[in-house]
Amino acid sequence: MALVFLDLDGTMLDNGKPAKGIVGTIADLKKNGHTPVIATGRTPHLLYGVDKTIGIPDYIAANGNYILYQGKVVYERYIPRDIVARMLKRSDELEADLVLEGVSGYVAWRRDTELVDRFSDAFDIEYPKLDREYPADNEILAFIVFSDRDAEILRFEFPQLSFNRSNRFGYDVNLAGNLKADGVNRLVNYLGYPAEHVYAIGDGLNDVSMLKAVKNGIAMGNGCPEAKAAAVHVTTAVGDDGVRNGLKHFGLI
Repeated sequence: MALVFLDLDGTMLDNGKPAKGIVGTIADLKKNGHTPVIATGRTPHLLYGVDKTIGIPDYIAANGNYILYQGKVVYERYIPRDIVARMLKRSDELEADLVLEGVSGYVAWRRDTELVDRFSDAFDIEYPKLDREYPADNEILAFIVFSDRDAEILRFEFPQLSFNRSNRFGYDVNLAGNLKADGVNRLVNYLGYPAEHVYAIGDGLNDVSMLKAVKNGIAMGNGCPEAKAAAVHVTTAVGDDGVRNGLKHFGLI
């Protein structure tokens, strides 16, 4: 039986909502004895119950830094507090928009331009409220940085972090590493799946490492060129049964 990692935005979600037919596709995949796992850049707070709607309770969140399997947190990696403190300070010095992502929160340290809300619009997620108390009491899984100028400055000053464009309005900022590939490899090893039975489906830049990490990588037809180049198969677009057609290509449904 196969272990299948599936991205959310642009793969199972179309403009922030479950793509046409995806619930039935996942049900068919599970009926055939296979195990689907969400692999997303979103943090748990931003799932909004879509894991339950789609029918996949297990997930790798925050680009590989938080893994929940069968109701148990099997891995969590937070940005060290000294790095968080320096990032908050630099955000103020640069007057740079900055959003903080925790397990149960999505808040703004600074939100001075419209880029913050445009980022949310692109994924159909909430507008972050300004909350400068949040980092005192909560661990941080990720930041979001918005302008190209800020990303370039901070990338140079924080080599411990990875800056990856999430959409045209901003960048996901995680601890440096191999992003989703690290999370996928951890769960594969935890479950003991053989490589030939592991699949992944994605569309974005943050999916590239995951698609390269598995033997059977599937890129969405709407995916970026880098994702398509990293995959062994390119399926149709998210609005054209992309996930179902990709799974059918490999005989999983």
